[in-house]
Amino acid sequence: MPSALTKNIPEVDLGWLARIMDQDGAALVAADWSPVGTGQVADSFRGSLSWQGEAGPGSIIMKCPSSDPTSRETGVNFGLYAKELSWYTTLAQKTEVNCPKYYGSQIDENTGDFKLILQDCAPASQGDQIRGASLEQVRKGIAELAHLHAPFFNDEAIVTNELTRRDPELSKFRVGLYADCWPKFRARYKGRLDPEILTMGDYFERKFEQYASRKPESFSLIHGDFRIDNLLFGGMKDRAVVLDWQTIVEDCPMKDVAYFISTSFAVPAVRKAHEEALLQEYFTILKQSHVAANEDALRKEYKVQALAGVVMAVLSSMLVERTERGDEMFALMAERPGYQALELDSVSLI
Repeated sequence: MPSALTKNIPEVDLGWLARIMDQDGAALVAADWSPVGTGQVADSFRGSLSWQGEAGPGSIIMKCPSSDPTSRETGVNFGLYAKELSWYTTLAQKTEVNCPKYYGSQIDENTGDFKLILQDCAPASQGDQIRGASLEQVRKGIAELAHLHAPFFNDEAIVTNELTRRDPELSKFRVGLYADCWPKFRARYKGRLDPEILTMGDYFERKFEQYASRKPESFSLIHGDFRIDNLLFGGMKDRAVVLDWQTIVEDCPMKDVAYFISTSFAVPAVRKAHEEALLQEYFTILKQSHVAANEDALRKEYKVQALAGVVMAVLSSMLVERTERGDEMFALMAERPGYQALELDSVSLI
């Protein structure tokens, strides 16, 4: 399997690259690319740019399909690449979310090959899923979630949008997929995860169809994989920068909130101590954005959606390239929400 240092770097037309940054096509002399980030479904590269004069930015980020065939197939078959391009081309402008500036993109609809050119947000640095987040980092993430959810709260436009609507056929497919993936996940992590979490997982697997078909009172456009590894800190107005928009979909906003809070804290007791205050910060920003949300209903959904991290861990671990870091990341992605779901008795609420 290719490592971060041996991933193939796609050829990029320098004239096109210059033009999408509103520069003369001949002004860009060279682009030196190097791998960056820890993405599981797509590969990312930093391009150091050499210009005639001081025309454009000194560096940019390019995303493209994963060099791993399994991850690439997942990205194409589930429309993940198309979703991310849709975010940057049409949806991001409707929100106050802090994400990289979009320069331009291209995609081959037949093969799924794409190039997405974004602002390089250095010196901001990526969060670390394995190490966990600080309280301040989680607070910054919660603020961005509220900025994402507010403008799309109960907005029928995202229900009719082909790229953001929940597809009933895909939901049925996920039920079968989860039933297939859970035993494999359980076997892989049997010696790594608490037996209580695995026992709860067995119970949850039997109720997964009910979980997947839930239609909560409130919906919004959710990120779908809002976690510390997909955030940058230390730059851009001292706010978190949100990355990886490949899993956007119309769904319960509490999926994002519970998933983010549960997966971020390395120590469950620390998460539990700050959980209520973080929820209140989220609801406060919704109110400031003139969203009339039923907090009681959302709090109940929060308890159920503690299971969202378990679902993401089970499915993703079986559908992307397997790596040593990925194994531990997916273990933690199941473990931290697993303890939260046990505390909240989440499965019984389905």
